[in-house]
Amino acid sequence: MNEWELAGILSKALVYLGMLAAMGGSFVLLLCRRQPALMLLITRRFMMPALLIGLVATCLYFLVQVGSVNQRGIAGMFDPLIGSILVDTEIGSALRWRLAGFMLALLCLMPLNFPGVGLHHRSIQAFCMVMALAAAGSFMLSVSVQGHSSALSMQAQGLVAFHVLAIGCWAGALYPLYLAVAADSEQTANTQQLADMLQQFGRYAWVMLTVMVITGVSLFWLLTGGFGTLFSTLFSTLYGQLFLAKVLLVAAMMGLGAVHKFRWVPRLRGAAEQMPGNSTMHHLLARSIRLETGLAVVVLLITASMTSITGPQAG
Repeated sequence: MNEWELAGILSKALVYLGMLAAMGGSFVLLLCRRQPALMLLITRRFMMPALLIGLVATCLYFLVQVGSVNQRGIAGMFDPLIGSILVDTEIGSALRWRLAGFMLALLCLMPLNFPGVGLHHRSIQAFCMVMALAAAGSFMLSVSVQGHSSALSMQAQGLVAFHVLAIGCWAGALYPLYLAVAADSEQTANTQQLADMLQQFGRYAWVMLTVMVITGVSLFWLLTGGFGTLFSTLFSTLYGQLFLAKVLLVAAMMGLGAVHKFRWVPRLRGAAEQMPGNSTMHHLLARSIRLETGLAVVVLLITASMTSITGPQAG
């Protein structure tokens, strides 16, 4: 792996981070729409920084691709001729969709940063919803026009788009949920409301996970050519080995999610009823969500590697 490949992986991982923050963060904002203070916390502590990082990383990723083709060091990243050529390729198409997605997501957050704007007004809520959905659609299109699936059928492009949407709404929601739990541990008056939100997220999460698994397995099947080459691809290629590592990490995340749903959240609710003011369960749940978030970051790096330096047919 050379320096351009490494830079491409890191910048793409940051792009993915921003995309997940937009989708998952917006989903959590929808769940806590009756809690303005929590919405503001998630917006300022997570979504705004992550979206700005994703916006910058999108531009950086394009410049890295220009530099990789030019092979003249950092100065080569700003070659106008190579840049104008790449703009007309799938790399340029993905760049445009991602920039549009991040700008729409930032527009969605604008009302949250103006204290005088009434978030309870239906027109404001409708504006935010439309911007969030448009941003998600832009990100879905960005992954369908670039990558291994872009050379396949519309079916494969649709699978990768909905795969990204599902994992974005699930994994992208983890850190906002951690912020919600951590904030409530300092002021436990709203613990029942927090438990309701976590329980509601748990119900939707299984739908997201079902879509994620079905689309992910189907996409891998299409990319590897079916059952005949499945096992040889899994164990004898770098792509297959990275895919196995990704599956194991996602399985671990799903296991932690099940523990949250069936153990920690009910105990959090019970503790709020029996021992008001006790934040022990908050700390245990926050620590578990933080671990799950760390696994998600590793999955992002693996995914960026799979889509940057190797492919289904690579040895």
